[in-house]
Amino acid sequence: MILIAFGTRPEIIKLFPVINALNKQGMEFRTVFTGQQIDLYDDVKDLVYEPDFTFADSFLGEQKHNTLGESFIKICKAAENLFRKNTFDIVVVQGDTTTACAVAQVAFYNGIKVAHVEAGLRTYDMANPYPEEFNRVLISKLASIHFAPTKQALINLNHENISDAYLVGNTIVDAVNFYKARMSYGGVSSKKVLVTLHRRENHIHLQKLFDQLQLLASDNPDLEIILPIHPNPNIQKHRERLSVANIRIINPVGYPAMLKLIRDSYFIITDSGGIQEEGTCFNKKVIVVREKTERPETIDIGLGFIVGQDILKAIDWAKIPPASIAESPYGDGHAAEKIVEYLKGYGK
Repeated sequence: MILIAFGTRPEIIKLFPVINALNKQGMEFRTVFTGQQIDLYDDVKDLVYEPDFTFADSFLGEQKHNTLGESFIKICKAAENLFRKNTFDIVVVQGDTTTACAVAQVAFYNGIKVAHVEAGLRTYDMANPYPEEFNRVLISKLASIHFAPTKQALINLNHENISDAYLVGNTIVDAVNFYKARMSYGGVSSKKVLVTLHRRENHIHLQKLFDQLQLLASDNPDLEIILPIHPNPNIQKHRERLSVANIRIINPVGYPAMLKLIRDSYFIITDSGGIQEEGTCFNKKVIVVREKTERPETIDIGLGFIVGQDILKAIDWAKIPPASIAESPYGDGHAAEKIVEYLKGYGK
């Protein structure tokens, strides 16, 4: 039996194509929702069937904002209980979340094989991104099968002497293509600039970053700065610093709406990993507000510019229209099908 584990919005977005592919092949599987992001779950819950198992009510619902350690401990306890009561041949985890790390580790302790979707991303810096770099490195050490999203990710795994690693592409391209086929026409000329800033390592820099957004808006009244602000109170407390009329602060939006914002944007300012990938699907330039990125492919094709915390130095670059790319460097939109082909040997 195969178990698909997810607990955050990005995990659901990147795993629903795998779930759809499993259903298409008629393969038996179960799903578990850990509740790591209860407040963002409603946005994407319709992408997947009602989970067969959930940790949310009994464990993570006890307090709205758990520390990293609290989330890890609660997920581990719930996973241990799940694995004692049920038999699984392989557990599929995605990416580098607390959910992925905790479920993978407890599965390993219980003698259950782990399949890692989006394996091999690396910055080789445990502080950037934090704690994701640690989480994915740990998962790579205990997983039995590794699904690399890019050639560089596969090279990273090979350099670490990790076997059973396969290049399949990133399921984010599958997800974006799913929605693209359902989008109304867009792509008209726009001066909208999408901004997302939420990374934990940027919390101490938000005052500086928001001041730069304020200056950007003041100096460029033709731009419309759109910021779907993250619910984290460490971010919300700085929102009053943004007062220029052409800055529009909005509540977090659903995934289809976010993709439309990406599609219709002039350029993007973000510290998100996923948007670095999604931006390539729409041929958009992305100012990466990080010290390092585990997604160098966006940089390599000329659609990304790493700025640390100095957003303004890349504005002139971002305003130059990008050259067209034939295909996202993150895959051909068939990653989920390839993953399921490799999973066929499990859970029979």
